[in-house]
Amino acid sequence: MSISSISGGYGGYTLPVHGANCQCPACQQLRADASIVPAANADSSQSNSANTVSGASQSGSADKQGNPDSQNGKPAASQTQNANPAAPKAPDGKPLNDAQQKEVTELKARDTDVRRHEAAHQAAGGSLAGAASFTYEQGPDGKQYAIGGEVPIQLSRGSTPQQTIQNAETVRAAALAPADPSGQDRAVAAEASQVEQQARQAELTQQNGNSKLSPLEKAQKASAPEGSQTQPGQHIDTYA
Repeated sequence: MSISSISGGYGGYTLPVHGANCQCPACQQLRADASIVPAANADSSQSNSANTVSGASQSGSADKQGNPDSQNGKPAASQTQNANPAAPKAPDGKPLNDAQQKEVTELKARDTDVRRHEAAHQAAGGSLAGAASFTYEQGPDGKQYAIGGEVPIQLSRGSTPQQTIQNAETVRAAALAPADPSGQDRAVAAEASQVEQQARQAELTQQNGNSKLSPLEKAQKASAPEGSQTQPGQHIDTYA
């Protein structure tokens, strides 16, 4: 802002010339106002500049202290995934490579199938089935996984042909219980079917023979302990 001079006349009276050194109240006020405005603008500019620098400094400090991932240029999620504690590791604590992880996955699936297979044998075999035993293999993670198994099944002849037939039916059902019976399972089932067929023939012969006996002979034969007439090889232990 500048101060211009004012000249003119009225009634022969000449107004004083106003200038930079004029000491009239109006000029003094104008000079005072002019000096206040630039000072206020300078203060405001310095304040805004200080705020901007302070904000940038605080933001940078926050990134360094509260967000360590900004220093590495990686999101926190990716670092969390790379350090997954649930991933299988070798016995020495080192992460497994892709091939080793695939092997562990396959061993886990095999272990599940084997245990389910043998459990089906046991459930169907009932009292004729024994406890399952397993063959294990150690994986890259140091754990033992079942890769094979067997269940003992006792194929025995009963004291009567009817009991033998019932035992043979149970053994055959236990051998074929899994959804994927093995060759050994089918062999046991075939043996049980053979024993069942022999027992049915014995049952038929017994019925025909009893029909020719007198009531007294039938009573004596029924009271005789047929179980004492065991023959070698009546008890066959097989594995399904």
